[in-house]
Order: sequence, then structure tokens, then C-alpha cells
Amino acid sequence: MAVWEWFLNLFNKESRAVSLNEFIGQLAGEIYFKELAIQSCINLISNVLSKAEFQTFEKGEEVRKENYYLFNVEPNPNKSASKFWRDVIHHLVYDNECLVVQYGNYFYVADSFQVDKYAFREYIYSGVVIDNYQLNRSYVESEVLHFELHNERIRDVIDDLYQSYSKLIAAAQKHYKKNAVRRGALTIPTNYPQTDQAQKDLKDLLEKRFKRFFDADGDAVIPLTNGMTYAESFGQPSGGTKSSIEGRDIRAFIDDIFDFVAIAFQIPPVLLKGDVADTEKATDNLLTFCINPLAELINDEVNRKYYKKRAFLERTYLRINTSMIRAHDIKDIAGALETLFRIGGYTIDDILKTLGMEPLNTEWSKQRFVTKNYAPVEAVIAGENG
Repeated sequence: MAVWEWFLNLFNKESRAVSLNEFIGQLAGEIYFKELAIQSCINLISNVLSKAEFQTFEKGEEVRKENYYLFNVEPNPNKSASKFWRDVIHHLVYDNECLVVQYGNYFYVADSFQVDKYAFREYIYSGVVIDNYQLNRSYVESEVLHFELHNERIRDVIDDLYQSYSKLIAAAQKHYKKNAVRRGALTIPTNYPQTDQAQKDLKDLLEKRFKRFFDADGDAVIPLTNGMTYAESFGQPSGGTKSSIEGRDIRAFIDDIFDFVAIAFQIPPVLLKGDVADTEKATDNLLTFCINPLAELINDEVNRKYYKKRAFLERTYLRINTSMIRAHDIKDIAGALETLFRIGGYTIDDILKTLGMEPLNTEWSKQRFVTKNYAPVEAVIAGENG
């Protein structure tokens, strides 16, 4: 009966409605750490992916035509490429999947859709909604780009984990605040007057004067009369020992939430929390375990749906180049570039593109040079044999 009475007390007796203000506030306090961690993951992945270049090739030669502009600059008239791919990442994180529909010569991210799955024929997508507008047709699998992140919604796993862990954070906060507030003992003598005026003065002392005393920013003094005395203790629990949970411990709980969410998306926690220790190694891990697999996911779907099999086999395809994501000092990579140039691995134009500069596109800048110290094995053998 206690639970039932509690539930009935939620309702206003006159309007028969429930006031949700308090409960919404409690829920917001419970989930904002998790939401902050998830949004940080989305921002990090989107920002890193926006630094990648969507390279387009025709017959094995890199070109910059309509498709290059479509993937790198303007997927549709309403969104830039960075905003478009951020929306894709957002849906992948929250929904575990993202549907992209081609309308005319542009790409649009679907806000919602329904899918009918079949074992031996193409899936059918219907009820596609884009910016609150529902399309009046259905699409088969080959007509859309359908990105899927995991077999299981990782968001559900995070929610289940946080459901338990948030209780630890709430308990730590409550315990910390309980032991950090000011406490004191007001001694009232047994011969304190019992008149109405005396009781009124006592009520004013407890409800108003002590409140101003506790809320004072600077030094404060409260006068006491009629033999009353007040002794204050600063944040000491009843046992007289210091609280076992400090503000730093609460921060450690929150750090754990960021660690859990980062691990779920294969992101090094130090990058998500902005730590500077081992940043270079952490960035390598981010590219290897998070960004590159995601780029491969997009690569495969675009090549098999947009370019299709025949074009791909003829070396007309899309490739997401993530090699330029990391920021390098030119002095750090000068030696590597020189080595690649002298063994014929890079042309001058390749070096300029690596440095973020425009290639010269001249005949000599496209040539490959090899140092004279290198020679074919056959030539070396012939020389040794005289």
C-alpha cells in the first residue's frame, strides 16, 4: 500500500495531473554525465573524420570532379560536408545505424525509417523522414547507403551500465554534501521563557537570523540571549572522523563514466578527457581502432552502392584518406619525405599534397626520381660477374 499511496500523492487532487518539474530535474541530474561523454565522443570522431579527404578515382587516376565536391564540400544544398558527416556519426552512435538517401544529385540523412528485411532479396526501406518531411516512396537496399556500426546497439549497453553506476555518483554527491555542510549545536537553557513572545523570538532566530548567518560570504556574528550558546563543527560527521568521500572521489566516478564510454567506441580515454600525456600514441590508437574502421565502413558502402561493381573493378572508386589527419611539424617529417622521394615512392606533387599545399601539376613535378645509389638486383649480379 505504501507504493500505491506514494503514486496517488503524485497527482494534484484538483487537476488530477502530475507535476513533472521535480522528476525532470532529477532525471537531468542523473543522465547529464553520460550525455556529456557521448556527445564528446561524437564531437571527437566527427572532428577527426572531417580532417580526412574523400579521394575520388577514375580508371586508377585521382580526379577532382563532381563526386569529389559532393563528398568533401557539399553533399546537399542545406549542409556542408562536415555537418553532413557529423549527422551520420550522430545517428551511428545513437541508433547504431544511419540511412542516407540520394535525391537528385545530393545525399540526405534520414531522421527515421522502417526496414523490412528478407533473407534472399533486397531489404525495403519505407517511411523515410528527412527534416520532418516524409518521403512518399520506398527504397530497396541498392538505392540507399545504409551504414551500421555494430550488431548490438552500443548505446543500450552504455545505458544499462550507467543505470547502475549513476547511483554511485548520486550517493557520493549526497554523502559529500551531507558531510560538507556547516553543523552546530544550539543549547537552550531549561529556564528559557515559554511566553508567546519568547517562542516568536526563538522561531525568528532559527528561521531568519541563523539563515543570514550561514549564508554570509564574509565574517559574521550572531548575538545570542537568554543564556543560549551555539557551538559549530565544520563538516564533521557524527563519529568525529573525516568523511571518506571527498570531491575528488566524485570526480573519479565521473572519469570512470568517460572511460567506459570511450572504451565502447574504441577511443583512448586520455583524448576524450583532454589529457596531454602520451597524446601521440593515443592518436595512433584512435586512428587505428576507431577512425580507420569507420572510414572503411563508409568506403565499402559507397563503393558497392554508389560506384557499383563494374566501376570499382575498373578502378573507379572512392577512398577515404586518413593519413593527413595527424598534425605534423614539417621538420619532423622532412626526413621521411626525402626518403620517399629518393626511392621513387613520392613525386614532388605528392609531397606538396602531404604538406597540405596545391600540387604543381607539371610534367616534371609528376615524375618519379630514384637516387643513383640504387640499382636492380640483375644489374648488380651482372657487374659482380664481370
